[in-house]
Amino acid sequence: MSMEEDVKKAAKTRTMWRRKLDPTQIDEYIHRHNTIWPELLDFIKEQGVTNYSIFLDDNEVFGYFEHENIPALMDQSNLPTQLQIDWEESMRPLAADKISDDLGTKRNMQLVFYVE
Repeated sequence: MSMEEDVKKAAKTRTMWRRKLDPTQIDEYIHRHNTIWPELLDFIKEQGVTNYSIFLDDNEVFGYFEHENIPALMDQSNLPTQLQIDWEESMRPLAADKISDDLGTKRNMQLVFYVE
């Protein structure tokens, strides 16, 4: 299999997103994830999401997770649930862009290199 084919295959099972935080809200962002809503955690697991991690670099967070079929999970016909919308609305004041319209969704980064 070529490197390009490896990347395409890997992109179907893993993804990453990023968001800039208000630098004054980083501690609150960490606190909220340390006390994540139990129903949101259950929802993430029920969706089949695994290996979900969020990394912090200065005032930017990067989320990474895996799923057996990322394209299906991210399909536009899968509108965000009220739970996802509520979480995003509660987190919006912590973001650098407080007027974002990504209610329950995030733009995923493109995978360009992968080695198993």
